[in-house]
Amino acid sequence: MALFGRERRAAFGTRQIFERLDNARGAKVGAVVHDLGATNVLTFSVMPVEGGLVEVSSRIECENANPFTWTHALTRVDNRLHDLERTADMPDPSVPVWAEYAIANYLADKSGHHPIECTMIDEITGERRRAVFAWAEPETITWTLDGVLHRRYTVDSGQIVSSEQGALTAMLVADEDDLLSDIDPGIRYRVIDFMRDANRR
Repeated sequence: MALFGRERRAAFGTRQIFERLDNARGAKVGAVVHDLGATNVLTFSVMPVEGGLVEVSSRIECENANPFTWTHALTRVDNRLHDLERTADMPDPSVPVWAEYAIANYLADKSGHHPIECTMIDEITGERRRAVFAWAEPETITWTLDGVLHRRYTVDSGQIVSSEQGALTAMLVADEDDLLSDIDPGIRYRVIDFMRDANRR
């Protein structure tokens, strides 16, 4: 099910990024769509979890795709909606966990930028963890949570071209058609439904 109907349409379209998810054998097993907009950071993903497919939609309300200005986060995991509102007792700076791509994307064209440290708040459990995004090598950004490597991003010409998390690798693709080429129908239909809803009107 696609996320949040008309609320998202005002922000949709500023910058779309498409990634396919490959497993360790190189098979296409999932898909991710990012939209970095004027008032929202949106992420839609379909990924394998314990033998099945899990669909996650995240909308983080913020200014100019800057997740550190966030005020509200809505996350849908399959058909269950989780609502997280920023409150005065939260650490500063803090961001929802699903803002990770927007932070890494910000660093990608700023080689040598100092590390970005913040508290990341799980939109579902409310758990707070210390996060650091940092350049590790000329073409690599790392994301650690409580000092443990969580994701590694490979950057080329100022753009994230791949990232690794556990057994899955997210690979940048050119567009929606490329993303959906030769992918499992169960993934294809969910992405098409998301994009149809996003582009409506």
